[in-house]
Amino acid sequence: MVSPECSDPVRVAIASLVKLINLIGAEMLVGKHRDDVDAFEQSVRAKLYANVQGVSAEDTAAGVALAHSLIEPVLANLRERVKQVQAAAPPPFATPDSGNRRLN
Repeated sequence: MVSPECSDPVRVAIASLVKLINLIGAEMLVGKHRDDVDAFEQSVRAKLYANVQGVSAEDTAAGVALAHSLIEPVLANLRERVKQVQAAAPPPFATPDSGNRRLN
């Protein structure tokens, strides 16, 4: 639980990021966007929001903005890592399948 001494924007930012961890966990385990970094980033940006009871609209907006500012460098790093992995991986069907030999 977030300390009550935290400002409301910080509470909203933390709640937004906790929701995001849930999204990431779901994508890692059962997601359909495992290999689509664009779809993943779009999902993250769309879901990075939290409504904390008792927090004003202004503090909610400030907290969501803080959460977005914290997550953007992470998304940029992930995109770069995906590019590196994709560049290093051979294209599909690049190596002949040993089980696909002609019989005659």
